[in-house]
Amino acid sequence: VFALSILIARELIDDRATLLQEVMAGPIHDIGKLCVPPAILTKKTALTPSEIVHLRHHALAGYVLLTYFFGEHEILAARVARDHHERKDGSGYPLGNPIDNLMIDIIMVSDIYDALISPRPYRPVAYDNRTALEEITHQAVTGGISKTVTRVLISLNRRAKPHYSSCTLSSERRGLPPKDNVYGSKSEDSDDHA
Repeated sequence: VFALSILIARELIDDRATLLQEVMAGPIHDIGKLCVPPAILTKKTALTPSEIVHLRHHALAGYVLLTYFFGEHEILAARVARDHHERKDGSGYPLGNPIDNLMIDIIMVSDIYDALISPRPYRPVAYDNRTALEEITHQAVTGGISKTVTRVLISLNRRAKPHYSSCTLSSERRGLPPKDNVYGSKSEDSDDHA
């Protein structure tokens, strides 16, 4: 996520001093996962509703940890930890706030891309690159994530590396999610804490 965030930020942020300051927030965006039990992080089946709540808490936990560490509640690293699962249209979590911050957008898209193309306990096979890009493009077209950042990601994935402004976002899908993918599905088990 950090390396991809740097590559994307280099395309969108001209001032190198600002770039350095901004990208330093990337490596610790998921620090709140320290507060999530390993059994939830490594679970191979669908999460129960209370496990989903516990997992989603990592965003606020990261914000609290970083604001305490830095002694500053508005520091970018803490805001990135809190907001990297929010969405531009307000459909994300933990607070459901619409996001309009370039660096958070960059880390948000990088995090989604990494989650799709990397092996995960809940998915025996990662998304292939094309299908991952199609999923991210769908999220951009429907208003959840930044269209500009998505165009940069697509540009970086093209052999010719065209300027991102020349990349168009198509809603056409040719790929399929990996077989036995349980990400985003809820367990049928009863859960008294949901």
